[in-house]
Amino acid sequence: MKRLTEQEAYERLADFIKDYIYDRGWEHLSSMQIRAIGEVLEKRRNLLFTAGTAMGKTEAALMPALTDIYEHPADSVGILYISPLKALINDQFYRIEEMLAGTGLAITKWHGDAAVSRKEKLLGMPGGILQTTPESLEAMLCRHPENVRILFSGLRYIVMDEIHYFMGNQRGLQLLALLERIQRIIGKEPVRLGLSATIGDCRQAIAYLNAGSRRQALVIGYEEERRQYLISVTATRIGNTDYPAAYGKKILEQSVGKRTLLFTNSRRECEILVAQVRRLALKAGLPDCYYIHHGSISRELREEAERRMKRSAGPVMTGTTLTLELGIDIGDLDEVIQASQPLRISSMVQRVGRSGRKTMRSSIAFHLRYFEAEGGVLENLDLSLVRTIAMIELYFREKYVEPARLSRYPMNLLIHETLSILCQKGCLYPQRLAAEVLELSIFRYVSQEELRQVLRSMMEKDYIKVYEDGAVGISDAGERLCGSLEFYAVFESEETFSVRWNDQEIGTVDRAYKAGDSFFLAGRTWEVRGCDTKHRRIDVEPGTAQADIRFGGKGALHTDQRTMERIHQVLASKEMYPYLDEEAVGILTELRAAAKHLGLLKTLVQEPGTDNLLVFPVLGTDTIRTLYYIWNSAGVTCDRVMLRGFLYGIRIHSMTEAEFRACNAWILKKGCRIHRAFLLRKERMEGKYFDILPEELRYKELVEDLLDQEGAAEFLKMLAQGEECGHVPHFP
Repeated sequence: MKRLTEQEAYERLADFIKDYIYDRGWEHLSSMQIRAIGEVLEKRRNLLFTAGTAMGKTEAALMPALTDIYEHPADSVGILYISPLKALINDQFYRIEEMLAGTGLAITKWHGDAAVSRKEKLLGMPGGILQTTPESLEAMLCRHPENVRILFSGLRYIVMDEIHYFMGNQRGLQLLALLERIQRIIGKEPVRLGLSATIGDCRQAIAYLNAGSRRQALVIGYEEERRQYLISVTATRIGNTDYPAAYGKKILEQSVGKRTLLFTNSRRECEILVAQVRRLALKAGLPDCYYIHHGSISRELREEAERRMKRSAGPVMTGTTLTLELGIDIGDLDEVIQASQPLRISSMVQRVGRSGRKTMRSSIAFHLRYFEAEGGVLENLDLSLVRTIAMIELYFREKYVEPARLSRYPMNLLIHETLSILCQKGCLYPQRLAAEVLELSIFRYVSQEELRQVLRSMMEKDYIKVYEDGAVGISDAGERLCGSLEFYAVFESEETFSVRWNDQEIGTVDRAYKAGDSFFLAGRTWEVRGCDTKHRRIDVEPGTAQADIRFGGKGALHTDQRTMERIHQVLASKEMYPYLDEEAVGILTELRAAAKHLGLLKTLVQEPGTDNLLVFPVLGTDTIRTLYYIWNSAGVTCDRVMLRGFLYGIRIHSMTEAEFRACNAWILKKGCRIHRAFLLRKERMEGKYFDILPEELRYKELVEDLLDQEGAAEFLKMLAQGEECGHVPHFP
């Protein structure tokens, strides 16, 4: 069937949508919106919408879907809209509610902070759009499965917002399982519409979107985007002070007079930098227009920061982590500042897309701190500038975004879903329970024997029990677990203390401070008046003392192979990049000299002054990690070379090059085995139930989902044969 013309697509929309388009002064429908109207209303395909921020993905998905449920009403919710954040739901609510004005279609928020009266009204008269999170869907299936049939009996569309956020983690797999369980209850497969501005591998994203659905799936991108990017990178040398005044001054100068988001890689860094920039601004006689927005700040203060960003016409800056990385509407920004190196290319793309939404000129400034290596010590070498350049080059020149890694053996989730299904169904005979669990697409690689092992372990740990007639049900301990609010989330939540001043919640911290202590939170210093450990409450008052704060830490940086290749290319070349400031140019020159001196561009090199070998594979984190476990398991004494949290290579102790090559040939002959006890001692997968799993399955999940045995074996073969070892990698 031929594609619709713009006029045909427009005419196909409901009248209230046409009025919405007219009222906003749209001159044209985008190519993405035109195509979506035909694909949704005529072909009923699952669609993945990929386009930059503010390019109309939400409208492209909703306009045809709303037209359908408006023209063909049913006694049911028509569109299930799933978002990763409650704040994003609240933001989209008003935007969609405006579109629905006068139609009789309702939009209802369904999460822990939403009004109970609105939920009860929807149950009495189902219809329109329901917005929710995976955790709220889980709670509904566990506690009130009858509501699923009431609400979704005629469900036609499932919108998965920020779909990249769900891919490659347990929460995203949980969502897929929930959607399939809902489909079983209602006996229908609604059309799925996924939205993202940050997709690296569209085939992978389509596979995720389509898991558990038999519909055809298609990618629809925005073909007319001509966004310009203004990029700058500054670097500040630091000594004993992590955040010197010179660094804060650069951020202040970059943001003064502008509407700015300051992105950081941790809550602690966010607190420190906003406090520092505020002090410098006030000292210079500038207005106090600085706010904080991250997961440990109270909802009220986060919403206040959002309001200030949205409504303030004058200068305003909010320091944030990933909580403002997604599509919450805070108006158009003049500048995005990234403090420290980006953790992932996908995250960098989301962040830069927050600026220039109207002008199509996005501006991002990277402000890096450079830790100068002491005495030529390899581990002190700071490659954050090089890694940042590599990521900039990969995306802004090649539009490369690293792919997500989808789990084949999500054993933690196997336990969670087993408990959740038993909550929903009650007791089930083993054969029926196995069918309910293993027929979910996320468990397609899990065998019946592996499920039996998990069930036996769950019985031993007293999560489930077997009745006299052979049926399996939840034990008393399991009931207590499933009845807690923490159960519905598959990720582990921090143990936190509520911080309060005059009965107003400021936020949360993850440790018990004692009376007299001071710490940063919400961009201010607080002095502790008292700590109630039983009720997990800390009472504070504004303080003036020098302070710090620490939150739960993050693991080492993860780097995919393509990014590692470009890191080596940046180190090996002589190119200078126009977006670097003078200090960054000097640092890059020094790093290139250090890389040459230390042998960082060679696959295998003798460590100066020792009898050790240094192995620097041009490989991703997963593959280098796998090599480390293979060599340790073969009796090779080695350790990982971490360049300030960045896994770059492996040090082999007390071996000659000839001995090492012979050792790798022997490993290949015997098979690349990894010692189970050693791996389990060193690594742990995400999830709350890792310790419940039998050792064999813990090991299998780690090997299959954390390591890259195939890539490691290829590298071992190259080492054993002496190929390219000792030479600078060649890049096109």
